[in-house]
Amino acid sequence: MELFDVVDKNRQPMNKTLPRGCTLKENEFNVGIEVWILDNENNLLITQRSELKSHPLEWECPGGCCLAGETSTQTALREIQEEVGLAITKSDLQYLDTHLYKYQFVDIYTIKLNFKISDLKLQESEIKDAQIVTFEKFIKMYNENKVVQSVFDRFNLIKNKLSEQYNINL
Repeated sequence: MELFDVVDKNRQPMNKTLPRGCTLKENEFNVGIEVWILDNENNLLITQRSELKSHPLEWECPGGCCLAGETSTQTALREIQEEVGLAITKSDLQYLDTHLYKYQFVDIYTIKLNFKISDLKLQESEIKDAQIVTFEKFIKMYNENKVVQSVFDRFNLIKNKLSEQYNINL
């Protein structure tokens, strides 16, 4: 059973852990991460959710919930390794922003890596497929209702920072 730490609206620990999937009370939050992985041509790695998860078969960036005792950076390293099989280091990650989504603080990171789809080892229980797309295609996929809404909301939150950091016209 996976446990997560509960924090308050100021993101201060409440010295409480709950099992994943548990409903949080008012003024209780957890922490998660999302990592926007770019290749050397500034294309985006997106993953397709398993048909067994919420938002089945929709596309998103790798991410997940922090386990009890983990920092968001540790979670990012773990989730990238688990979900797509890429080994990254803390120094590879660039923090971009935090988005409060319902009862979760989502720390948003980006990373630029030299990789190909064939380098990935997908976590079959969570991910059905992966692809590397241009940002133009990512937006088109959203307009076709193929992208998780909250992921696209966070894209809109960070797109100016992504554009500046990687010299991308978004």
